[in-house]
This record gives sequence, C-alpha cells and structure tokens, in this order.
Amino acid sequence: MFSTEGTCDWCKKPSVLTQLNYIDGKSNHSCEDCIELATLDVRQFNIAEQRQMERQSVHC
Repeated sequence: MFSTEGTCDWCKKPSVLTQLNYIDGKSNHSCEDCIELATLDVRQFNIAEQRQMERQSVHC
C-alpha cells in the first residue's frame, strides 16, 4: 500500500506514501501517520463532488 517515496501532502514530511484519488481525477499522497485524516478528507470531497454532479444533472 505504501510504496512511493516522497513528501506527504498533509504533513509535508518526507516518507513512504500511498496515493489517494479524488473523483475529479486529481490525486494526493499520504504517509502512514496521516492516512486516517487523508482518507476522510478525500472521502468527504468525493461525496460533495458527487452530490454537486447529481444536482447539476437534475437541473439540466
């Protein structure tokens, strides 16, 4: 799961990272220390984006 080395997008520390993907096609990388917060953040963003897309499709 944690296979890429780099800088965590949440804590900005160098570490071994895992990639988290957003519904809009973008992605960020999280270290093991930040994974819970990062997963929650990405999940909340994706839910909000999905709701917005659903609202837009209803109004069209």
